[in-house]
Amino acid sequence: MSLHDFVRFGPHIFLYTPPEYRVGHLIILCTWMGAADKHIDKYIKIYRQQVPTAKILLLRSVVWSMIDSYSSQQRAMIPAQQVVCDILKEHGDLENGSANEKPRILLHMMSNGGVNSATNMLTVLEKRLRAPLRLVGVVCDSAPNSSSYSKTCTAFKHSFSSGFPLNLITTAFIHVVIALLYLWIAVGNEAPEDYWRRSVLDEKMIECKRICYIASKIDKITDWKDVVSHAGEA
Repeated sequence: MSLHDFVRFGPHIFLYTPPEYRVGHLIILCTWMGAADKHIDKYIKIYRQQVPTAKILLLRSVVWSMIDSYSSQQRAMIPAQQVVCDILKEHGDLENGSANEKPRILLHMMSNGGVNSATNMLTVLEKRLRAPLRLVGVVCDSAPNSSSYSKTCTAFKHSFSSGFPLNLITTAFIHVVIALLYLWIAVGNEAPEDYWRRSVLDEKMIECKRICYIASKIDKITDWKDVVSHAGEA
């Protein structure tokens, strides 16, 4: 994917500002874990065509960040936090997130990687704003998944090479990582999937009345029933 029009704010954080930018218009695009450049580019092109006045904050998800501690993942989102705060600052009171004219911010998160990025960003934003982020809409695209060893394993496998013999090495690595994760959960910590599902609906983090859920019965990573059940909770 060509990112020559984007400004890098972090290892996996990029911002695009269109020539005809309208103050307060922002799309936060959180991609799935290990998303290929060519696939991300398709979404970027669509948003640039459909909403030419909006900045695009791109948060890419990689395997190594997914297995890092929550605190480390949240620190990595500080640059994204600053971008959103700058948008809010254009409109008024940054401290409580209020504005004379409400910013038009859309959050689009894809699969486990996307909802993980979004959750960490929203967490650091809530600490900064001490108020929920006002959004015109949320798109849960094949997300969020529910907690399951097999589902977590499938999601990680999708991000690695499937060719022999690398697939044998990566499969062994994935099982070790997930086993350690479930040991961590067993001693009293919250499963990442449960954390994501709860946070997306946390009114302390998000103020939004429009949530669009997208799911597919042929999706091999995210069970459509998990998406539908979360829609029921919303």
